Amino acid sequence: MKKILLLILLALVAGFAYWITQPSPFDTGEPLLVGNKPIELLAELNTEELPAGWVHRTFMMVSAANYQMIEEEEDASALRCTTNNSASILARDTSIPLSSHPMLSWRWKVIQPIESNADEATEEGDDHPVRLFLVFSNENNDRRAMEIIWSNKKYTPGDYKIIGDFYHYVANGLNENVGQWFDHELDLRDIYSDIGGTGTPTLETIGFFCDSDNTAGKSEGLFSDVVISADT
Repeated sequence: MKKILLLILLALVAGFAYWITQPSPFDTGEPLLVGNKPIELLAELNTEELPAGWVHRTFMMVSAANYQMIEEEEDASALRCTTNNSASILARDTSIPLSSHPMLSWRWKVIQPIESNADEATEEGDDHPVRLFLVFSNENNDRRAMEIIWSNKKYTPGDYKIIGDFYHYVANGLNENVGQWFDHELDLRDIYSDIGGTGTPTLETIGFFCDSDNTAGKSEGLFSDVVISADT
């Protein structure tokens, strides 16, 4: 009996050790590194055959969102995401120090918003037609994830939606803004500080996240000109 209990204890310890040291699910082994120019995130993306360093993360028992690079208007390329009671994250593995490249800029447009009476401040209503999913880590390998979202009805730009201890920064939203392109720029150092980050941060994941699985609805949105650059 003592031997069996010892084996169980060892298995639990091993499982816990793996849990706290397991790699990020977005770790591809081929992170995007900084260079001499601003990083144009969508420039290399082929959604028909994902390039190295990209991963499409799906969730158990949830249908995947659809992501497709298209020519939108004036020959500008855009990433279109559509959902139908579905959710997934299309992400790029990165290793970008915020000390040198802290600025994130992008354009987005919502074509079909989330139509639901569910409170978006709750898990039941936590769907958004467009999100940017970010994961930071510091020199102590302390990871912090957060999202930049389009609010459905409740929040205005600059607000934070917090569910549990997970932060969502509201960049834009509301139905009166549907159908229009919006340009945004954020200093990720400020975002990292706002969510309680410490130390010297690195952006280790940036992803596109569209979902309507909690509300069982539909959505459609576009991303374009997603750029990570030095502070000017």
